[in-house]
Amino acid sequence: MRQQGLFIDGAWRETAESHEIIDAWSDESVGRVSIASADDARAAVDAAAAALGVGLPVPERSRVLARVAELIAGRSEEFAQLITAETGKPITASRAEVARAVTTTQLSAEEAKRLPGERIPLDATAAGADTFAFTVPVARGIVAAITPFNFPLNLLMHKVGPALAAGCPVLVKPSDHARLTAGLLVSLFEEAGLAAGWIGLITGPPEIVVGAWQNDDRVAVITFTGSSKVGWGLKAASPRKLHVLELGSNTAMVVADDADLDRAVRSAADASLGNSGQACVSLQRVYVTAGAADAFIAKLSSLVSTIAYGDPRDEATVVGPLISTEARDRLASWIDEATASGSRALTGGTVVDGILTPTVLVDVPRDSPLLCEEAFGPVVTVVVVADLDEAIAEVNSADFALNTSIYTANLGAAMRYAERAEAGSVLVNMPPSFRADHMPYGGVKGSGQGLEGVKYAVAELLQEKLIVMHA
Repeated sequence: MRQQGLFIDGAWRETAESHEIIDAWSDESVGRVSIASADDARAAVDAAAAALGVGLPVPERSRVLARVAELIAGRSEEFAQLITAETGKPITASRAEVARAVTTTQLSAEEAKRLPGERIPLDATAAGADTFAFTVPVARGIVAAITPFNFPLNLLMHKVGPALAAGCPVLVKPSDHARLTAGLLVSLFEEAGLAAGWIGLITGPPEIVVGAWQNDDRVAVITFTGSSKVGWGLKAASPRKLHVLELGSNTAMVVADDADLDRAVRSAADASLGNSGQACVSLQRVYVTAGAADAFIAKLSSLVSTIAYGDPRDEATVVGPLISTEARDRLASWIDEATASGSRALTGGTVVDGILTPTVLVDVPRDSPLLCEEAFGPVVTVVVVADLDEAIAEVNSADFALNTSIYTANLGAAMRYAERAEAGSVLVNMPPSFRADHMPYGGVKGSGQGLEGVKYAVAELLQEKLIVMHA
């Protein structure tokens, strides 16, 4: 049982109200966390503003981040078990996430030492004669980081690490489903000796906590990973702040007639079912050209039917419980609606012992939410198309555009798809769920704005100040 308070101005604070955390699989109590008020949220901003006024030297930013990376690595199994308890993530996936978080933190420590700046050749025109100009990076200010449940450690570090590297104090509002994981991470920053005010942890109702930050001009940036509806709502409510939004998707993959089908099938299964299908880049739509369709569909349904599901602490489990019964029942109802309209579930599509079983669907109506909205669960739809042009049109019909991929042996077709597909990233002969923590990562259309990937996230949080000197 963990007892966790708020972390404000370098100290833990208990509040009168608290919330019990229940294990996502066993329904046993895991701990209790304090619930913040609007006054608590504002107090965290006060502390962050004071810290920003003092500043944090670059060597200290880098030292703290490097030390936290070591501390995460040293407690990796504790983090993995806690992630699985809070969210139901299969334990092997939780361990992989912790390893990625160590890398993200190390990258942040390195980026703190190479912040951008450049000489501007103003003397290239007559107006700039006898001048010397250069830019220096300036932190935008206090960052409010609002993070999801599905990668509760690594996605949090994708916000905290770049913020501190850029010299921005950061206030953390984790998902209600992953508050203990965030608290354990924050405790490591305390252990590493981060100065008071540079990180705050506020757990409580988002309308109260985030509402207080939206209405405070001292909070310069809101960085959010989560649903499109919530993300765009945050921007609408505080338009003068900078928003970095990593939002939803219904990720698509194209399989051409000349694709390596075994490779494409393995990727489709991994990309749709990994993390129980609860990732922004989880594969949801596969468009396969007619010549490869029968073989691809048969191979994929056969493979998915063998995927292990159940207890997330079992090393063999790939698909565990979804984050809530409401999330499970919503997706199950979408499957039922699709099958009632003529779709066929080739495998899965049922709830067994509380788990939505890994599902492959064909003949899904084009207006089904399984094609038009974000499923966020272990379901993949397969649509047969005539050719690459039709596939591109189908992919681009969605309002979401984060990652997409194509499997083909034809370099010309791959380049054509890369140029025409609407997405933040296009991957060739790779699963669309691929992400390296140092690559630029972000969506277009309804999937968000701004970039993550440590170097690129740091750049989002800096302003370049121009300095001009006359000889």
